[in-house]
Amino acid sequence: MARYFIEVSYDGALFGGFQIQSNCETIQGEVEKVFETFFRTAIPLTGASRTDAGVHALQNFFHFDTDLLVEGKQLYNFNAMLPSSIVIKNIYSVPHEAHARFDATSRSYIYKLHTQKNPFLEGRSWYYPFPLDIEMMQMATQSLLTYTNFESFSKKKTQVNTFDCAISKAYWEETADGFTFNIVSNRFLRGMIRGLVGTLLQVGRGQISLERWHEIVLSNNEQLADFSTPAHGLYLSTIHYPNYLKKLG
Repeated sequence: MARYFIEVSYDGALFGGFQIQSNCETIQGEVEKVFETFFRTAIPLTGASRTDAGVHALQNFFHFDTDLLVEGKQLYNFNAMLPSSIVIKNIYSVPHEAHARFDATSRSYIYKLHTQKNPFLEGRSWYYPFPLDIEMMQMATQSLLTYTNFESFSKKKTQVNTFDCAISKAYWEETADGFTFNIVSNRFLRGMIRGLVGTLLQVGRGQISLERWHEIVLSNNEQLADFSTPAHGLYLSTIHYPNYLKKLG
């Protein structure tokens, strides 16, 4: 039996999240429906990274196993059957022991803010028309690389063995529309990025000092972080793997 990775991109606005659920439409559920229709048998998928309801992805992955013939030209058929908000970008042949979730070496996310009202960014960026001290935000953001425990930015009711994350990059960049937060880590906790962004914006607005920012990080108390950041500005942008993905022709 062969194993394959599929690379997907999606607008998460209309979905209850990435992972299949019984009470709402999800990215996994839609792709599994298409595969079952096309292959005429159920093909369970294993996801690389769960995204919450309303969160988008420029790149995410599933893996699946099958003895059936899988070819690159089938992409056209799959995408013709999927909703317009989901696209399968590529199919890869991988070693049988490869795992979409556990083999990922790092994940990258971005969070988009626009500072001027723009109907064309509605639902894909957070309208945030407040003055920000970007230098203070950068200073707070850079300190993330010196910490390992991010319990303060993990929502409750999460089943993890550790709150440790190895953040390798974190920075803000100015864009034509506003600002984008960029972060790369080996793993992320539930609600972590939205909690980071919300709290960093408090720094940028002068609502908390840099000293208070460090106190929040070290407190291991999620009640001190700001998780009010909406989902629609958040994107899973890249998942990095060892060099074993072989694109199907």
